[in-house]
Amino acid sequence: MKAIVFRSVCTLALLASSQLAFAADTSKDDFTNFRFGIAATTLDIDPGADYFPSSDDTGVSLFAEFPQTDHAASRFLMYRIHQDGKDVTGFETQLMWGWGLSQPGFRLYTGPAWHREKIVLQGNSGRQVGVFNGWGWQIGTGYQLGAVTLDIAGTFRDDQDYRNQNRRSGAAGQRPNVWLTSALISYRF
Repeated sequence: MKAIVFRSVCTLALLASSQLAFAADTSKDDFTNFRFGIAATTLDIDPGADYFPSSDDTGVSLFAEFPQTDHAASRFLMYRIHQDGKDVTGFETQLMWGWGLSQPGFRLYTGPAWHREKIVLQGNSGRQVGVFNGWGWQIGTGYQLGAVTLDIAGTFRDDQDYRNQNRRSGAAGQRPNVWLTSALISYRF
């Protein structure tokens, strides 16, 4: 697990350092606002069944983002967490309202999100796939230097599907807190 986290952090650092030198030599007029990037992602369902991921389980995400203005943007995130017998594949779409979304410098944003994911469930009848979807509210901050943007973001999700699965797994009465968090790096084309 530590090796996966270490590799994710090293990959993000390598991408950032290789792009920062290039970004310093370019002007704002050379780019559109379309961004594509990679992220280290965790899905924390606490409390949850043993097969649900926790904050210790890190995966990878690919995402695309498009700021329509300096105050409104949208992001589509696809993620995969496959670690320690826990298997999650899904996507989240986010509407972002905030400041600094299309300009170099500091960014701060929030807005609604919708997700759909598949989690491998383990029960008495063996392994099966459960589908979870619903709304959430995301918040994030970051900094854009030239064409490179670094962000930290989290989405607090509606717990209904996860709570129902907790009941089916025998953890009745426990309402989970569900967070999808990401450390993101993107390149503006």
